Amino acid sequence: MRNLTVIKVEPGKSSAGWTKVKSKLRVLFNWCLLHFGEIIPFTQKKQFFYRCMGVRIGKNVEIMPNIALDIFFPEMTEIGDGTVIGISCFLTCHEFNPGEFRYGPIKIGKNVLIGARSFILPGVTIGDGAMVSAQTVIYKDVPSNVLAFGSPLVFKELGKKKK
Repeated sequence: MRNLTVIKVEPGKSSAGWTKVKSKLRVLFNWCLLHFGEIIPFTQKKQFFYRCMGVRIGKNVEIMPNIALDIFFPEMTEIGDGTVIGISCFLTCHEFNPGEFRYGPIKIGKNVLIGARSFILPGVTIGDGAMVSAQTVIYKDVPSNVLAFGSPLVFKELGKKKK
């Protein structure tokens, strides 16, 4: 079960739901910071802009180019130490649905690998040491030390490496 807050809106007006809880000026500011971060070619330097948005980023985190972070609720995104987020990933803390606007936190644990072009939905937690296969939609919590892949989402326990 995802951890979501729901705001009821008139059908066809879910895209305006965020205006009930966020300043338009702050969202515009976050959008600018996100795009400044994208034009910086150095992985570690772009994190400055993401942190200014409110994203909590641990130590030794690598965020590849072209990721999309949530501009409405960036402060609800937490990325643990030693995590790698692949190219063109999408991390959204909000979603628009008919008659409602929903939002919730994304918590990514330590030493996690998020494969390229993966899509992380609001309200999910990805456990420490997990790996998310490329182009995977994460719509529910991912336990620690598993490989998450497929549609529907499947988990395979990661074994210990033999010496």
